[in-house]
Amino acid sequence: MGILKIFKKGKKDINEDAFDESRFGEFDDGIVGEVEHGGPSSDDDRDDDAVPDKCSFVMGVLDVKPVPDTTNLAVSGNIKGSVISGSIVAAINFGDDDKQAVMTTVTGIQVDDQMSESATDCNATLILEDARELDIVTGTVLYTRDMGEDTIHDAYVGALGDAYVKERSLKLTVEEMQGLSLTDCAEIWRLNAWYMGHAGKDEDEELKEDRRKRLDKLIAAMCDKIMKADEIYYVHDKKTGEAHLFSQTIDKGDGSYVCTPPNILIVTKAYRRHYRKVYGSDKLELAVVRNGDDKKGIGNFLAGNFYINGACGAAINVVQTSIAAGMLVKKPDHKGIPVANIPVTNPDLVRWMLLIGQMDAPKDDKDDSALIFKLYYRFMGIEMAKAKLIIPMKHEGEAPEADENGKAVLEKDFAFGIATMKGKGSRDAVIMYTDWRRLRSEYGKEWDGMIHTVGGLIGKFDCAINPTRFPAAGVYITDKMYDDMVAMAGKDKA
Repeated sequence: MGILKIFKKGKKDINEDAFDESRFGEFDDGIVGEVEHGGPSSDDDRDDDAVPDKCSFVMGVLDVKPVPDTTNLAVSGNIKGSVISGSIVAAINFGDDDKQAVMTTVTGIQVDDQMSESATDCNATLILEDARELDIVTGTVLYTRDMGEDTIHDAYVGALGDAYVKERSLKLTVEEMQGLSLTDCAEIWRLNAWYMGHAGKDEDEELKEDRRKRLDKLIAAMCDKIMKADEIYYVHDKKTGEAHLFSQTIDKGDGSYVCTPPNILIVTKAYRRHYRKVYGSDKLELAVVRNGDDKKGIGNFLAGNFYINGACGAAINVVQTSIAAGMLVKKPDHKGIPVANIPVTNPDLVRWMLLIGQMDAPKDDKDDSALIFKLYYRFMGIEMAKAKLIIPMKHEGEAPEADENGKAVLEKDFAFGIATMKGKGSRDAVIMYTDWRRLRSEYGKEWDGMIHTVGGLIGKFDCAINPTRFPAAGVYITDKMYDDMVAMAGKDKA
């Protein structure tokens, strides 16, 4: 049995949320009119070996070989439906970013080493006329116009699984990895993860170790493809104004819970239309990141999400194919840089603020979301108690230079003002930001900043953290809230 059937049977085991069974939507394949070919003119003339009266099939290509002394190709795969010699069929690389179908003619069919006029629901080799220039590779799908897009997609996924995961155990040449699209790589990784948990779980340890090493090379190739892509897509959260963070809360069974490291979700260009439907809502949407002529746009986007917003990595199309942050963009190295010159960031705090901000309010204390909220709030409180934040500050004249530790002594008559807002009750609130990027989104260059902790202010003021045009991404801290956070952190109040 081909690997496609195995994977379709266990498809929801690999990802129940991010990759459902909904249709991918129509795409332009360049085919006009229905393609029908030959066959007996009436039922009376038919026998058991008769040629089917209609060419209607789909086949994921497993192997491609040139036919000597011709411009033809011999392609092998598993036929679903019936194909007839002489038929004009379409071919498409489903994982390509700008996939376009091309047309070719089946001039010969081989089944069990015998030439045949047709083939139905079997493994076969098809001879394709003048197909050497058509970019037909392992994973290309041949099909007739009456095949639905999810049927074509299943054939594509099945071919990748059968060829690269089941038969070759991820053994790919450098040239083959270069030829694969980012979507191809993500699908192969996803299928391999499922295979190793099911059909391949009894493989010997040596083969499993070889698979792991080969997977590492595949992931490295994916990183390179992401950073060099013209554009990528990601799931954007409308409430927070940032990339949505995907994390699961797991019950350890002993009364405690853990959160999986939150990741952003990158969507490959080839799958963008499908995911626009999946994440098209009043809460989420698919957004594009373009790399630009300098090829720095994607790297800057990822760095901001990892080292400012606190995402731990990026999943590609599905949560199981997650790449650690440091594999895509190295963490900034501030070794040897004076403290005063190190940009202020608080990713360990921001991640929990964003996770809370993108949630709906729990209905009641028994709701699952109430448990998740409390868990996120606890982690946020622990980080809030030690965070160093920026207060927008205006001053007259030159501000004193900070020393190597980032501290400056203000002269007696030095005049400055800090940003505040009307707080809750009778208290005013000091405005604070976790990083310069957010501060600059609200305050111009005439504003400087001073570094402070919430604990150093909360006795006299409330603190408004990250007030922007996305209120859900910020948090308002009262003295009672801060006392609770300090208690969570298990430390003395600053």
